[in-house]
Order: sequence, then C-alpha cells, then structure tokens
Amino acid sequence: MNQPLSSSNTGTGDGAALATRPAIWTKTNVGALFILLISTLWLTWWFIARADHVFVNDARVAANMISISSRIPGRIVAFQVVEGDFIQSDQELARIDDREIRLRIEAIEANLETLQAELGRQQNQLAHTTRQIESEIDRQGYQLTATQAALAESAALVAQARHDLNRANSLRLDKLIADETWEQRDLSLQTTQQLYLRRQAEVDVARAQVIKAEAARAESQVIESELLIIRSRQNQLAIEKQQLLTQLADHSVTSPIDGVIDETFVNPGEYVYPGQRIIMLHDPQDIWIKANVKETEIRHLQLDSRVLILVDAWPDETFHGRVARIGQSATSQFALLPSPNPSGNFTKITQRLEVKISIDDPRGLLKPGMMVELQIDAI
Repeated sequence: MNQPLSSSNTGTGDGAALATRPAIWTKTNVGALFILLISTLWLTWWFIARADHVFVNDARVAANMISISSRIPGRIVAFQVVEGDFIQSDQELARIDDREIRLRIEAIEANLETLQAELGRQQNQLAHTTRQIESEIDRQGYQLTATQAALAESAALVAQARHDLNRANSLRLDKLIADETWEQRDLSLQTTQQLYLRRQAEVDVARAQVIKAEAARAESQVIESELLIIRSRQNQLAIEKQQLLTQLADHSVTSPIDGVIDETFVNPGEYVYPGQRIIMLHDPQDIWIKANVKETEIRHLQLDSRVLILVDAWPDETFHGRVARIGQSATSQFALLPSPNPSGNFTKITQRLEVKISIDDPRGLLKPGMMVELQIDAI
C-alpha cells in the first residue's frame, strides 16, 4: 500500500518542476535574438563598407561665385535683375548714368567732322597748287629749252660770221675785196656776238625761272604739313573717342557667363564706386563638391574613382560623381591664422586634404553650400 502512494507523489513533483521552468522561445527572447542578428549583419556590412570605401560626412556643394563690380563711379539708373533670375552671357544687369560721357563723345564727333571738312579743303588746295606749280615748271622748262635753242642758233651765227670775217681778211690782204665789204663782215660778227650774249642771258634768266618755279613746290610741302597736322589731330581725337566708348561700355554692367543671380548689393538710384560689389552670381552647370578627407584615408583615393553622393536636401535622391582632383596640401596650410605652439606641448591632430568631386546633376538640383555625404570607392 505504501509503494503506489510513493509513486504518485513522485509524478506530481516532476510536473510541478516542468511547470515552473521558464520557456526559451518567448517573444522577448526572439526579439532580442532578431536584434542581435540584425546588429551583427549591420556591423558586418559596416566593416565591409569601411574596407571598400572612404566616407565623408561634412562635404559641401561648391561653385565659382563670381562677384560683379563697377569699374567706374556713377549713379545706377537701371537695375535689370533680381535674386534668383537666370541670365545669359553679356546680358545687361545694371546701367550707370552715362549722359555726361555721351555729350563728350558727341563733342569729339563734331570736332572730327570739322577736321574732316578742313582736311578736304586742304587736299583740294594742295591739288590745285600742285597743278599750278607743275604747270609753271613745265612752262619755264619749255622756255629754257627755247632759249637754249636760240643760244645754239646764235652760236652758229657767230661761228659763221667769224668764218666770213676770216675769209674777208685774207681777201683784203690780196686786195680782192673792198673795204666796205670787209666792214660789213666785221659788223656782222659783232652783231652776232651781241646776239649770242643776249641769248645767253635769256638762257640764264630761263634757268632762274625754272629754279623759282621748282622752289614754289615748298608751298605744296607747307600744305602737306598742314594735312599731316590735321590727320594727327584726327587720330588723337579718334583715340579719345575710343577711350570714351570703352568707358561708355563700362556704364553697362553685363554678365560674363550664363548663370543665376545669388545676391544683389545695390538698388536703383544708389551711387557706386570703382570696385564696389554690385551682384554675385554663379554658373549652375559648373558645380562640384569640396570634401576634406583625412590624411590617413587619402591613400585610398585615386583620380576618377566613383563616388556615391547623398544630399540632405534630397534624401530620396541618389547622385553620382567622380574624383576630379586630390589636393596636394593640407587645408591647415591655407589658414589665415597659424597655430603656433609656444608652450612646447604637442598634440597630434589628423590633417585633412581637399578633394574635388565632379557631379552628375543634369536637373540642377544641387546648389552651392548644400551639405552632402560621400561614399568614395577605395583602392
């Protein structure tokens, strides 16, 4: 009777022990196991990603910010753009009062017209004077030729008269000619000699007239000098006009590129000075990412490495780019204020080098200054 009762008591004790033992696959345990598994997978992915990529979390979108300033002083009479406007190259952005310089250009143009009229008058006078002088030189040349021919004729007559007189002298010695005939021959020689002398004087006078006519060419040279002075004055005024036209062009402030207006610094009616900033703009098609990469990671980068870009402003968008330039100096070398160490205590700080990332952004979503995160393929 005692043995069965003992068996019954033992069975009841085992059931109670099983009932009080905690279950293994509870919701809490399953959740903890799931979290542990996910954490393990994430850590594994994290280590693998860190082995194959370089991550940068503080990069920014950058662009060439162009500051447009005035080259001349003056009051702004027109301001054609506002912030956010898209503009084209050579488009007028602002205009400075140009009334005074236009009046100066008109005055120079009037002086040029006067000089042109004076130049025409002097050219006509030069042509007329030159024709007169050349005509006079030709006439005096013809006169000289005629007197020289007459002189030669007189010389021939003198030679003939001398020859006749010599014959008459021979005949007179032989009593073969009358004294009256000899006297006529002698008178003829004297007459032809006087004629020769007169012709010779006429030749000298004709030569002097030719020299005088040629000397009149100096009058033409004087007129030519006046023409040179007028042309020189025209060139001087033309240079002054060109300078004024250049200044007039400076009164129109234009854009050097196709871009977008980022900020304006003046309003219509304000007076500006040379070098004063008027507008700031940039080309939205020429943007890139400027990233500062740790010096310990720079060895993993190379040119043209692929880059995955995540932008805070567009969390649902993924952008791609490539490494375009790797800096050759640490950013600390460009600090305006150096960091001396007068105490002698040295603290090693990891330096950073600037890396330029080109962006593939055909829609133009990225703007200068936006924060981005980079995942760069490592080598």
